[in-house]
Amino acid sequence: MDVSNINDRFLKENQLLGLGFPGQGYVFFRCTGLEEVFYEYNESPAAIAADTFEDASRLGIAAYKIDNLLRVEKCDHIYQVFMGWKPGAVRQYLYYPYETARRNLDVKRIYTKSPFGYIDGFESPYDKPSAETEMFIPKDVEVAFAWWNPLSEAVTVEEHILIRRLEVDILRDADLVERIMKGQQPCRITTQGGVGDSFNYPARDKLDIGFVKLGSSRSEIESAVAKGG
Repeated sequence: MDVSNINDRFLKENQLLGLGFPGQGYVFFRCTGLEEVFYEYNESPAAIAADTFEDASRLGIAAYKIDNLLRVEKCDHIYQVFMGWKPGAVRQYLYYPYETARRNLDVKRIYTKSPFGYIDGFESPYDKPSAETEMFIPKDVEVAFAWWNPLSEAVTVEEHILIRRLEVDILRDADLVERIMKGQQPCRITTQGGVGDSFNYPARDKLDIGFVKLGSSRSEIESAVAKGG
Protein backbone atom coordinates (compact mmCIF):
# COMPACT_ATOMS: atom_id res chain seq x y z
CA MET A 1 0.00 0.00 0.00
CA ASP A 2 1.22 3.47 -0.94
CA VAL A 3 0.57 5.70 2.10
CA SER A 4 1.87 8.94 0.58
CA ASN A 5 -1.65 10.43 0.54
CA ILE A 6 -2.23 9.77 4.24
CA ASN A 7 1.18 9.73 5.92
CA ASP A 8 0.82 13.27 7.26
CA ARG A 9 -2.44 12.25 8.99
CA PHE A 10 -0.84 9.51 11.08
CA LEU A 11 -1.09 10.08 14.82
CA LYS A 12 2.22 9.34 16.55
CA GLU A 13 3.29 8.36 20.04
CA ASN A 14 2.90 11.09 22.67
CA GLN A 15 0.65 13.18 20.43
CA LEU A 16 -2.73 14.31 21.71
CA LEU A 17 -6.10 13.53 20.14
CA GLY A 18 -9.49 15.08 20.78
CA LEU A 19 -12.57 13.23 19.58
CA GLY A 20 -15.57 15.49 19.09
CA PHE A 21 -19.01 13.90 19.34
CA PRO A 22 -21.73 16.03 17.66
CA GLY A 23 -24.15 17.45 20.18
CA GLN A 24 -22.14 16.12 23.13
CA GLY A 25 -18.60 17.51 23.35
CA TYR A 26 -14.99 16.34 23.34
CA VAL A 27 -12.93 13.59 24.96
CA PHE A 28 -9.14 13.88 24.90
CA PHE A 29 -6.44 11.21 24.68
CA ARG A 30 -2.66 10.78 24.51
CA CYS A 31 -1.26 8.15 22.14
CA THR A 32 1.11 5.88 24.09
CA GLY A 33 1.75 3.23 21.44
CA LEU A 34 0.60 1.95 18.08
CA GLU A 35 0.80 -0.84 15.55
CA GLU A 36 -0.31 -0.97 11.93
CA VAL A 37 -2.40 -3.72 10.37
CA PHE A 38 -2.85 -3.92 6.59
CA TYR A 39 -5.97 -5.94 5.84
CA GLU A 40 -7.08 -7.19 2.42
CA TYR A 41 -10.83 -7.67 2.64
CA ASN A 42 -13.48 -8.89 0.18
CA GLU A 43 -16.49 -10.15 2.18
CA SER A 44 -18.75 -7.10 2.39
CA PRO A 45 -20.24 -6.07 0.05
CA ALA A 46 -18.48 -8.77 -2.05
CA ALA A 47 -20.33 -9.16 -5.38
CA ILE A 48 -22.71 -6.35 -6.40
CA ALA A 49 -25.02 -6.70 -9.39
CA ALA A 50 -25.13 -4.05 -12.11
CA ASP A 51 -26.67 -0.71 -11.04
CA THR A 52 -27.35 -2.06 -7.55
CA PHE A 53 -27.23 -0.37 -4.15
CA GLU A 54 -26.17 -2.45 -1.14
CA ASP A 55 -27.57 -1.22 2.17
CA ALA A 56 -25.22 -0.30 5.02
CA SER A 57 -23.55 -3.22 6.74
CA ARG A 58 -20.57 -3.86 8.96
CA LEU A 59 -17.39 -5.54 7.73
CA GLY A 60 -17.88 -9.09 8.95
CA ILE A 61 -15.63 -12.15 8.73
CA ALA A 62 -17.83 -15.20 8.26
CA ALA A 63 -15.16 -17.86 8.81
CA TYR A 64 -14.47 -16.59 12.33
CA LYS A 65 -18.04 -15.54 13.16
CA ILE A 66 -16.89 -11.93 13.54
CA ASP A 67 -19.65 -9.47 12.71
CA ASN A 68 -17.48 -6.34 12.70
CA LEU A 69 -13.80 -6.29 11.80
CA LEU A 70 -13.56 -2.66 12.97
CA ARG A 71 -15.08 -3.11 16.43
CA VAL A 72 -12.87 -1.74 19.22
CA GLU A 73 -13.36 -3.67 22.45
CA LYS A 74 -10.85 -2.04 24.81
CA CYS A 75 -11.31 1.38 26.39
CA ASP A 76 -7.60 2.18 25.97
CA HIS A 77 -7.62 1.47 22.22
CA ILE A 78 -8.68 3.66 19.29
CA TYR A 79 -8.50 2.63 15.63
CA GLN A 80 -7.33 5.14 13.05
CA VAL A 81 -8.58 3.71 9.77
CA PHE A 82 -7.99 4.43 6.08
CA MET A 83 -9.21 2.35 3.15
CA GLY A 84 -9.13 2.06 -0.61
CA TRP A 85 -11.08 -0.26 -2.92
CA LYS A 86 -11.63 -1.45 -6.44
CA PRO A 87 -13.22 -1.29 -8.99
CA GLY A 88 -12.80 2.46 -9.06
CA ALA A 89 -16.38 3.23 -10.11
CA VAL A 90 -17.91 1.69 -6.98
CA ARG A 91 -19.21 4.31 -4.55
CA GLN A 92 -19.02 4.03 -0.76
CA TYR A 93 -21.34 5.76 1.73
CA LEU A 94 -20.30 6.06 5.38
CA TYR A 95 -22.60 5.23 8.29
CA TYR A 96 -20.95 6.37 11.51
CA PRO A 97 -22.25 5.21 13.88
CA TYR A 98 -24.15 2.33 12.30
CA GLU A 99 -27.53 3.43 10.85
CA THR A 100 -26.48 7.11 10.81
CA ALA A 101 -25.55 8.26 7.32
CA ARG A 102 -22.83 10.89 7.14
CA ARG A 103 -21.81 13.51 4.56
CA ASN A 104 -25.34 14.93 4.50
CA LEU A 105 -26.36 18.45 3.50
CA ASP A 106 -28.66 20.74 5.47
CA VAL A 107 -31.26 20.60 2.69
CA LYS A 108 -30.85 16.94 1.68
CA ARG A 109 -29.79 13.73 3.39
CA ILE A 110 -28.06 10.74 1.87
CA TYR A 111 -30.45 8.33 0.15
CA THR A 112 -30.27 5.22 -2.05
CA LYS A 113 -27.96 5.87 -5.04
CA SER A 114 -27.41 9.41 -3.78
CA PRO A 115 -25.36 11.49 -6.26
CA PHE A 116 -23.50 13.15 -3.37
CA GLY A 117 -21.99 12.14 -0.04
CA TYR A 118 -19.95 9.24 -1.40
CA ILE A 119 -16.31 8.44 -2.08
CA ASP A 120 -15.50 6.21 -5.05
CA GLY A 121 -12.54 3.98 -5.75
CA PHE A 122 -11.04 6.45 -8.19
CA GLU A 123 -10.75 8.96 -5.35
CA SER A 124 -9.49 6.32 -2.91
CA PRO A 125 -7.79 3.55 -4.91
CA TYR A 126 -7.17 0.07 -3.54
CA ASP A 127 -3.42 0.58 -3.12
CA LYS A 128 -3.39 4.33 -2.39
CA PRO A 129 -6.18 5.28 0.02
CA SER A 130 -7.40 8.84 0.35
CA ALA A 131 -7.20 10.91 3.53
CA GLU A 132 -10.94 11.49 3.04
CA THR A 133 -11.57 7.93 4.26
CA GLU A 134 -9.96 8.58 7.64
CA MET A 135 -11.93 7.46 10.70
CA PHE A 136 -11.13 7.34 14.39
CA ILE A 137 -13.08 4.58 16.10
CA PRO A 138 -13.24 4.38 19.92
CA LYS A 139 -14.62 1.57 22.03
CA ASP A 140 -18.03 0.24 21.00
CA VAL A 141 -18.74 2.57 18.09
CA GLU A 142 -20.19 0.49 15.26
CA VAL A 143 -19.26 1.64 11.75
CA ALA A 144 -20.94 0.48 8.54
CA PHE A 145 -20.78 1.18 4.82
CA ALA A 146 -23.31 1.20 1.99
CA TRP A 147 -22.20 0.67 -1.60
CA TRP A 148 -23.48 1.45 -5.08
CA ASN A 149 -22.26 -0.19 -8.25
CA PRO A 150 -23.25 2.27 -11.03
CA LEU A 151 -21.77 0.09 -13.77
CA SER A 152 -23.73 -1.94 -16.29
CA GLU A 153 -22.08 -5.17 -15.15
CA ALA A 154 -21.68 -7.03 -11.86
CA VAL A 155 -18.47 -6.46 -9.90
CA THR A 156 -16.74 -7.88 -6.83
CA VAL A 157 -15.51 -5.21 -4.45
CA GLU A 158 -12.07 -5.65 -2.92
CA GLU A 159 -10.96 -3.42 -0.05
CA HIS A 160 -7.50 -2.65 1.29
CA ILE A 161 -7.73 -1.35 4.85
CA LEU A 162 -5.03 0.21 7.01
CA ILE A 163 -5.94 -0.12 10.67
CA ARG A 164 -3.64 1.87 12.94
CA ARG A 165 -4.33 0.34 16.34
CA LEU A 166 -3.60 3.08 18.85
CA GLU A 167 -3.02 2.55 22.55
CA VAL A 168 -4.15 5.64 24.43
CA ASP A 169 -4.44 7.21 27.85
CA ILE A 170 -7.50 9.31 28.60
CA LEU A 171 -6.48 12.85 29.55
CA ARG A 172 -7.62 13.68 33.08
CA ASP A 173 -5.31 16.64 33.64
CA ALA A 174 -7.69 19.61 33.81
CA ASP A 175 -4.84 22.08 33.22
CA LEU A 176 -3.82 20.32 30.02
CA VAL A 177 -7.39 20.02 28.75
CA GLU A 178 -8.01 23.69 29.50
CA ARG A 179 -4.93 24.67 27.46
CA ILE A 180 -6.19 22.55 24.56
CA MET A 181 -9.58 24.24 24.70
CA LYS A 182 -7.90 27.65 24.66
CA GLY A 183 -5.73 26.74 21.66
CA GLN A 184 -2.55 26.90 23.74
CA GLN A 185 -1.66 23.19 23.46
CA PRO A 186 -1.24 21.33 20.15
CA CYS A 187 -3.83 18.58 19.77
CA ARG A 188 -5.33 16.79 16.79
CA ILE A 189 -9.08 17.43 17.00
CA THR A 190 -11.55 15.58 14.79
CA THR A 191 -15.34 15.43 14.63
CA GLN A 192 -16.65 11.89 14.76
CA GLY A 193 -18.64 11.00 11.66
CA GLY A 194 -19.93 14.43 10.79
CA VAL A 195 -22.17 17.25 11.97
CA GLY A 196 -25.90 17.75 12.17
CA ASP A 197 -26.83 14.71 14.27
CA SER A 198 -26.47 14.08 17.98
CA PHE A 199 -24.13 11.16 18.59
CA ASN A 200 -25.36 9.80 21.94
CA TYR A 201 -22.05 8.12 22.78
CA PRO A 202 -22.07 6.93 26.44
CA ALA A 203 -18.55 8.12 27.30
CA ARG A 204 -19.09 7.97 31.05
CA ASP A 205 -20.27 4.36 30.87
CA LYS A 206 -17.65 3.21 28.34
CA LEU A 207 -14.60 5.25 29.37
CA ASP A 208 -15.50 6.79 32.75
CA ILE A 209 -15.00 10.28 31.33
CA GLY A 210 -17.36 13.16 30.68
CA PHE A 211 -17.59 15.45 27.68
CA VAL A 212 -15.89 18.84 27.58
CA LYS A 213 -17.91 21.35 25.58
CA LEU A 214 -16.60 24.43 23.82
CA GLY A 215 -16.70 27.31 26.27
CA SER A 216 -16.65 25.04 29.34
CA SER A 217 -15.64 26.69 32.59
CA ARG A 218 -12.73 25.40 34.65
CA SER A 219 -15.09 23.72 37.10
CA GLU A 220 -16.97 22.03 34.25
CA ILE A 221 -13.69 20.71 32.82
CA GLU A 222 -12.64 19.37 36.23
CA SER A 223 -15.98 17.61 36.64
CA ALA A 224 -15.81 16.09 33.15
CA VAL A 225 -12.31 14.62 33.47
CA ALA A 226 -12.73 13.30 37.02
CA LYS A 227 -13.24 9.56 37.48
CA GLY A 228 -16.76 8.76 38.57
CA GLY A 229 -17.81 12.35 37.86
